[in-house]
Amino acid sequence: MKNKSLKIFAIIFLVLGMIGNLAYRKPLHITAEQTVMRTDSEGYYQYLPHVFIFDWDRMDKMHWAIKYGDENKNLNLYTCGVAVMQMPFFLFAHGLSYFLNQETTGYTDIYFNSIFFASLFYVLLGLILIYKFLRRFIDHRSAMWTIVMLFFGTNLLYYTNMAPGMAHTYSFALMAIFVYFTPKFYEKTNLSNLFMLAWPLGLATLVRPTNILMAIFLFLYGIDSLGSLRERWKFWIKRWYFILVLLVTGFVVFIPQMLYWHHITGKYIFYSYVGGGFSYWKSPQIFTVFLNPRNGWFIYTPIMIFAVATLIYLTYKRKYSAIAISMIMVLIIYINASWWCPTFSAAAGYRALIDFFPFMAIPLAIFMQQVFKQKKWVQTTVISFFLVFIVFNILFAYKYRPWLWWNTDWQWSHLLTLFKF
Repeated sequence: MKNKSLKIFAIIFLVLGMIGNLAYRKPLHITAEQTVMRTDSEGYYQYLPHVFIFDWDRMDKMHWAIKYGDENKNLNLYTCGVAVMQMPFFLFAHGLSYFLNQETTGYTDIYFNSIFFASLFYVLLGLILIYKFLRRFIDHRSAMWTIVMLFFGTNLLYYTNMAPGMAHTYSFALMAIFVYFTPKFYEKTNLSNLFMLAWPLGLATLVRPTNILMAIFLFLYGIDSLGSLRERWKFWIKRWYFILVLLVTGFVVFIPQMLYWHHITGKYIFYSYVGGGFSYWKSPQIFTVFLNPRNGWFIYTPIMIFAVATLIYLTYKRKYSAIAISMIMVLIIYINASWWCPTFSAAAGYRALIDFFPFMAIPLAIFMQQVFKQKKWVQTTVISFFLVFIVFNILFAYKYRPWLWWNTDWQWSHLLTLFKF
């Protein structure tokens, strides 16, 4: 990071992240364990102690799992992509536990806090790479405002500080890496830059299979006409072996997961999310995704209204790879709206779209750049609105309680309580 303001941002981000996590946990007496060992988070994490601490024969006895077959086996519904990304932090915590003569079970505060730092690190990495990508075509001020709003004005904040074990922050970082290296690949087309696209694509797909949609950005990046589409087709036909590299890398990334599935089920490829499916694929719940009072994207992340509106405009103008981004967003929204639980249940806002924020950062940044070209009163008005959205988001992050919001009847009055400081 050669940019001085980016270094300052990184320091402030890390300090505020640690303070914010403590400010959330201390008043409510929430332990580090409670931020990691609950629902999906535990499902992702438990691969690590089972691989590095317990006997491998106990892989079929994971706690957060479902019964499988008649052999008294447990099957983990969740893939191991998040655990792969948490692994360096877990191993550091494991070594630190030995050094401090603490329990090395994988289930102490040292381990749980390491997951928080993993989340904080990956989100910071993602924000920095998004900034550096945006600086290709917009000014510093617009790029900086974009990453500030992307974190403090969306539920990315909640899933970084309050629920660091969930998959979304890890997907966010991988997609940011992918977005950052895509133009580099076309500027210097070689296997080194291709690999910097292949591994985040494979790992992001392992984290959440729907993340494979990010590949569209690679193939359609910069496409603005039928002519450029034909040229891109020729580019990949001529370099067909690059696609083979992508597939082989993805296969290698999936090997640990396939070995686990085979150990439990006897099959190398297995749909582990038993009981979940796309019940609404014929009648996708689009309204639920955008405006449902429980987790609606535009209700709890209003900043994205401006990003979506700008994306529609950019798609019409065929600028800034908006065609590729629109395809990705339309498909992921359709997929989410088709899921058996389109609200994604106990969620702080519409969490299933956090993963794709690196793509939405582009239209958001273009919007900010246009705002800063307007008269002072326009700039002041828009920034004031955004500051209100940021305050709203922070209040929501600290007031949201999964155990209260999950199965209770939701009322609009709940939303008003967020504005009580």
